[in-house]
Amino acid sequence: MNLFAQHRDSSVIPSSAFEFHIRRLRPLIDLMTEKDRSLANWYMQADTITQALQCKVYENNEPSEAAVLSLADEYKGKASNVTKSIGIWNGVESGDEGATAYVSFDGGGLISQMLDLEIREKNLNSSRLGEYKSIAEIVAKTVEIYASLYVTFGPRKYTTEAVFDDRPGVSWMLYLPHFSHRPKCPKRASLSLSRAMASSKARSSFSVTDEVFDVHNREHVKAANDIEIRLADQDLLPRFVDL
Repeated sequence: MNLFAQHRDSSVIPSSAFEFHIRRLRPLIDLMTEKDRSLANWYMQADTITQALQCKVYENNEPSEAAVLSLADEYKGKASNVTKSIGIWNGVESGDEGATAYVSFDGGGLISQMLDLEIREKNLNSSRLGEYKSIAEIVAKTVEIYASLYVTFGPRKYTTEAVFDDRPGVSWMLYLPHFSHRPKCPKRASLSLSRAMASSKARSSFSVTDEVFDVHNREHVKAANDIEIRLADQDLLPRFVDL
């Protein structure tokens, strides 16, 4: 499963604030760890597995000095306004228990400030982070931390099934900022929306299905596509360039 979120940082955050960005991510990691213990420990990504395992991201729940120094060295001599990123890995080599996360910041590109979280799954019908209410909590925490412009959660492969190339896809769950009125959605989506609203601070989250979203299930894909079309028709699904 993949969580992708775009945000816009405040101008008061200084450039190259590596320790700040590592610390800011911690509450989301803590919440994910409650759902899957294999997400408790994280390491800086490196050229080799051995090198990565030698550099923990956190020590005693605080950003490690080694992680901060490695980032400072990586971007030494680079312009302060260049887009920077922190890449971390949960240290599990097993294909179905591995996880990676990237946080990008600084810079001024279209998606220069974003969170990209990839959680490997054992099969198409499972989610290590739980069912839709649990996912709504993850989405809500992301919004709380980053004041996200949008958040999508679901199989990464859904990006090839989405209706629009220039707008966020719904996938299993989509967060958009609060609406001034309740949008008109397909009946099935409206039911899921009301449940997600009741269980999460992300009160504009659209949940496509109560069961784990399977990109190979045409009913799931059609439900997500229908929501995207309906939101776009109501001018409620923003283009990336307008965010």
